[in-house]
Amino acid sequence: MEATPRQGFIERDGVRLHYREWGPGGNAAGPTLFFLHGLSSNSLFWKRVAQRLPHRRIIALDQRSHGLSDRPAGGNDPATLVADALSVIRELGAGRALIVGHSWGSTIALELAATHPDAACGIFFLDGPIASMSQLMRWEDVAERMQPPFPVWPDLAAARSHHGSYVAEAWDDDLEQFVDAGLAQVDGGWTSTLTAPVRLEMLRGMFAYQPQLLWGQVDGPVWVGLALRRPGAPVGGEESRRKAVEELLAARPDARVIWYDSRHDIPLILPDQVAADIERLALTAAWRLFAEQADKLTGDWSKAALPGPPAWSARDLLAHLASTQTALLRVAASAGAPAQGSGPPFDPDRWNRSQVERRRDQTISVLKAELAQGVESLLSLLAEANLDQTVAVGPEAGSALGAAVRVMLAHQEEHLRELNRTLFPALS
Repeated sequence: MEATPRQGFIERDGVRLHYREWGPGGNAAGPTLFFLHGLSSNSLFWKRVAQRLPHRRIIALDQRSHGLSDRPAGGNDPATLVADALSVIRELGAGRALIVGHSWGSTIALELAATHPDAACGIFFLDGPIASMSQLMRWEDVAERMQPPFPVWPDLAAARSHHGSYVAEAWDDDLEQFVDAGLAQVDGGWTSTLTAPVRLEMLRGMFAYQPQLLWGQVDGPVWVGLALRRPGAPVGGEESRRKAVEELLAARPDARVIWYDSRHDIPLILPDQVAADIERLALTAAWRLFAEQADKLTGDWSKAALPGPPAWSARDLLAHLASTQTALLRVAASAGAPAQGSGPPFDPDRWNRSQVERRRDQTISVLKAELAQGVESLLSLLAEANLDQTVAVGPEAGSALGAAVRVMLAHQEEHLRELNRTLFPALS
């Protein structure tokens, strides 16, 4: 992981958008993670989380009027902000990214993921409004409650001290750069890069958005992280929020809700836990994409896929994918178990041939079903597993579970590409 992220600008409709990018370059595990910060924040909000995911490509955007991005007086509505994010994803070749948003940024993330499935493979919605604010409050009350005057601090030290009170014991010197990046120098000191009119326009967009219409449109996993500690929450706010969670799960039964013992800025306060959950979600999204692509395969399954030895047809290669997926569950389940004693050397070629032969009479649909079930069983296990525990069996024995699962995924994806080349040679 680079100590300092790469930085750049992308211009859209005359507005320069600044981003930061962490990751190992061309060897990053997919999918790319695309981060959207909250109101009055900036891309360095994600630094602590990014440092804990060194194998992932991470792009964090300074949304317009934040950080180093331009500050236009208008054009701060949700549609424009979604278009900004989409432009950055496409310009940087992020493919179908996993969208992670916090607070106000989660509303833009949800709109993006719901309306542009070609750019999003899932969403992590962190402590944003999960119900329409217009159902809970009048606009006049929102404008009054969420539009306090912007303070002006005499120097950066005073600004840092003020922001440190929000994260309390989680404050450290590494957050100084984050605080500084959200400030602009004015007469008398330092204040937010936002102006009151711009903030009001953004709040109007957040007030008008209707998340209940969007959850079901996301093509990929939907995870929601919520803070349990809410000092200053309005009376009845917790009951309204839990009711909103019930409505969310009714609209999107496969959504996962995670409650964090934290205040609002969860990624700053609990970066280890948030990073681990993002990694689980990234693995979930990647494995689901793999299973969906495998299920769509069709064609002449008798075609030669691998010249050998062993010489396999496309059908044999699908059987190998299915058998490997079933075996991966045992490998993942061994995480944390004592290492097994030495035995006869494992012969992968012999084992693979035997597993393919065992499935000789199975239909294509049965093999696809086995593969799909293997993926879902693996994801159920990973949802609660400690990804740092060591696996005890298989070729990745001795590796951390998270690293082993990424290697397993790369193996399966490569065979899937071989199947695509075999069945659809004109597209290769």
